[in-house]
Amino acid sequence: MVLNFTLKFVQDMAWQAFSSYNRVYRSPTTWSMSRVLIIEDDARLASLLRRGLEAEGYVIDVASDGFEGELLAVENKYDALIVDWRLPKQDGKSLIERLRSSGDHTPALMLTALDDIEHRIAGLDAGADDYLTKPFSFEELLARIRALLRRPHELVRSTVYREGELVMNRERREVTWKGELILLRPKEYALLELFLQNKDAVVSRTTIAEKVWGSIVYVTDNVIDVTVSSLRQKFKESVDGHESMLIIETVRGVGYKLRASDTGAAHA
Repeated sequence: MVLNFTLKFVQDMAWQAFSSYNRVYRSPTTWSMSRVLIIEDDARLASLLRRGLEAEGYVIDVASDGFEGELLAVENKYDALIVDWRLPKQDGKSLIERLRSSGDHTPALMLTALDDIEHRIAGLDAGADDYLTKPFSFEELLARIRALLRRPHELVRSTVYREGELVMNRERREVTWKGELILLRPKEYALLELFLQNKDAVVSRTTIAEKVWGSIVYVTDNVIDVTVSSLRQKFKESVDGHESMLIIETVRGVGYKLRASDTGAAHA
């Protein structure tokens, strides 16, 4: 009883703080018509988020478990997803993995009370675009949602990327070399996509950390190097016995650069 009363008091105070912030700082010109799906089993928190985001002009749907959330995400077009990690019926990490594997790349913000680095990395590796640890301020959540919604406009996003015999079909989330399917893990896929978006340009480790892992805080140079090495190996061991099909050149002290070739060995 005491715990429930305390939780209600904290949430009511949070709403009052948001309402005060909303009256002072928001103007009608900041309103958005973006559609956001909240997948959260805590009814009070879901209600608080819904009221706050609707007050900002967002169109909101709410699901209370992982199965309902996945169904809504598949059947409707959303501009962003807010997904709790610990959901009944299907956890948030599994939900995002299933959406990504089906080709759904709707920007997703994961919420969780788990603040250790392992869970952050696991959530981002599953396909989440950003990560917010409970408790959090509504202002920070708003800022993160705005950042997610800006991302699709930062790049001209082609449906298909080509580099030599390498083809990435983003709608199908498939990568092929001379028609042969290459199976990649989520972070390998995201890394390759980043390289293809920046063909013949050096991609720094900082850019890789921000675009693939979501933040330079959540990844080390060693993790990036291991992922690059794994991506190289996937293509080296693939079809037709090519010695090397994908060359990712190391630019020492800076990052990496992509080029495709039928001959030659991969750079270490």
